[in-house]
Parts: sequence; structure tokens; C-alpha cells
Amino acid sequence: MTFPLALAAVTLVVWAGIALTVIYSELKVLRLEEVAPPRADDPPPPRLSVIVAARNEERSVEEALRSLLALRYPDFEVLFVNDRSEDRTGEIAVRLAGDDDRLSVIDVEELPAGWFGKNHAAQRGADAAAGELLLFTDGDIRFAPEAVALGVRHLMRERLDHLSAGPGIVVSGRMLRASMMALRLCISATLRLWKVRDPRSSAFMGVGAYTIMRADAYRAIGGHRSVALRPDEDLRMGQLVKTSGLRSDFLNGEAMISCPWYDSLGGFIRGTEKNLFAARNYRLLEALVASAGLLWLAIAPIVLAPLLWATGEIAPAAVFAASLLASWLPAMTVLRDDAYPWWTGLLLPLAIVIVAYALLRSTILAMVRGVEWGGPPVPLSELRAARVRPGRGRGKQ
Repeated sequence: MTFPLALAAVTLVVWAGIALTVIYSELKVLRLEEVAPPRADDPPPPRLSVIVAARNEERSVEEALRSLLALRYPDFEVLFVNDRSEDRTGEIAVRLAGDDDRLSVIDVEELPAGWFGKNHAAQRGADAAAGELLLFTDGDIRFAPEAVALGVRHLMRERLDHLSAGPGIVVSGRMLRASMMALRLCISATLRLWKVRDPRSSAFMGVGAYTIMRADAYRAIGGHRSVALRPDEDLRMGQLVKTSGLRSDFLNGEAMISCPWYDSLGGFIRGTEKNLFAARNYRLLEALVASAGLLWLAIAPIVLAPLLWATGEIAPAAVFAASLLASWLPAMTVLRDDAYPWWTGLLLPLAIVIVAYALLRSTILAMVRGVEWGGPPVPLSELRAARVRPGRGRGKQ
């Protein structure tokens, strides 16, 4: 086997593995709307505390809060934590609270040392919560009326301690949509989302837009204090649940939960700068290898297939072309529920390059200046000291 053919074969195997993993994950992960209807033996839903951490969300907070107050759930409260907002966020929440006594507003005036803003706000809300269950969400998330009742029903039936659901991401523009698709492919290909429910597996997941936890389990793992300096606190809470031997699951909530995200590619790149290196747990070599791998997978098939064909290397050219076709399979799987046409998937190689650039940028910025998120920059040394250590998933038997 020639060297070009070996490179092409490795690239094809990797893309085929990604495609199979993503497609399997999409098929195996339960959708929130597919949770079975109520049964006669279902216990009454426990009291629920919805904790909304928000900062400078005046454009979306009213619609988000109104969707929460319209939930079809028998017994719940909404604790809105206004985290030092500099716009009308707090004013809007206070006005809505005056019309509905289920909504309470907690104002955060300053950020204590050793915390990121959102994590501190979530902890403040949890400290004031009276529910047996806690739902953590953000100030711009919109819920379908049944979205929470379905999640609680699944959590109770499966005897879970932690449940997260991925929302539908609302973005404008095909290139931005393609970049979101590439990021989602990276998540689906690496986190084994269908294994989160397996107590014997170390696979974990967490989503800031929709996380339900039993209050006693939340306190047992230390709450948000355990992830006070994690910009990916939602993901790491899911990790702590699994390493503590508690039970978790992940659902696809795209049809029932809506999250407006970035409105430009620049916003996407800036917005992910705090998360992407954190997702690699601040390991430099791992981040560099991941970036290089993404660039190779995106660029090599497009560049080398025609080049090798032109030089008479027909076999490796054909294998690289097959790699390109294999890359479109997971893209089509992710796009199947979206309003974008199928050819948006043709933008995937460029979108992967954008994600790789965003990861490299996140890595460099964290090393040079630390991470800034709702407060002063936190140096990399402190971020690494706050890492959640990996462990074996040994859930309750």
C-alpha cells in the first residue's frame, strides 16, 4: 500500500466512524416529546424550582419568562437571578413578578472571588429553592408548555438524579448554521450521548439550557460550588453526577426547547472562546491534536482527491472522495429536522475549519489572558486547579 493510499484509508475510516457514531447517537437518544404519556401508577410530580440565571438579557427575557410561567406543571416556582445586569433585565423580571406570585427575583449585586458569574447566580437560586427538583436554565430559553412535565416524568420513571436535554438552536445564515452543525457533530462523535443513561459507563452530558436535578443529589455533589470556576459548568455538573455514582440521562429536546444563539460568525467565535479549550479540560496537547485532526478531516479530502486524480493516483483519489461522501452522511442526519436545504451540508468542510480555528483561538486566549465570563479574567493556573477529575461511572445498582 502506498503512503497516499494509507493516508486516504485512515481518513476514510475516521470519517466512517464519525458517521456511524453520529447516526447511531441520533437514532438511540430519546426525544423529549417521545416520553411516554402519563400512567395510572405514576406518582404525583414533585414540587419544582426553576432557577434562571440571567445577565443583560433584556431582548429575550420577557418571552423566556412568559414561556416558563405558561408551563403545564402542577406545582412550581421560578427563581429569577438577575446577575448584575446593566440593562432592563431586572426591571422586566420585577414587572412580571408583580403579576404572578410564582416568580421571584433575586438580585446579585457583586461577584465573590473564586466564581464565574453564571455559576454563582445558579448557586444563589438553588440556595433559595424550595422544590424537591431543580431545573436550571438561562434567561433566553423558550419552553413548550409540556417540556418540563415530560422531562420530570422521564426522570421519575427512570429513577434518575440528573437529566439534561439539548435545545433547538436558533441562528440565522447558512454559514452560521453549518458551523453550529459542525460543532454538534463534534459533540455527538465524542461524548457517546446514548451511553449517558448507562450507570456503568463514564459517558456524561450537561446542558445549561435544560438541566433537571433532584435537590438532594445537587447538594450531595456540592452544587455549583463544585464547578465555581468552570465556564463549561453544565457539562462538568453532568460529569460530577456520573463520577459520584448517581444516575443521569440526556434527551433530544430540539422540538420543545428553543435557544437563540449567535447572530454572526464573529459572535459564534467570540462566544465559544470560553468553552472550547475548557471542553478539552485545558490540556494543550489534546487541544492541538483535536484542531489538527479537524483541519485534516475538513481539508484533505477536498484538496487531495482532485490533486491525486490529476497525477494519476486513482486509488487514493477515490478513497479521499469516498471520505468526502462519508462526511456528508452525519451532516444530513443532523440537518433532517432543520428548515435549511440539504445542500447546507456542502458547507461542512468550511464549517469544520471555523470550529478548528475557534478551538485554537480559545486555547491561545486562555493561555495568554485567562478566561473572562461575567467578571475579571481568571488565569489558566486557577482554571486548571478547578478541573473536574475523570472517574469511572458506577451508578446506583
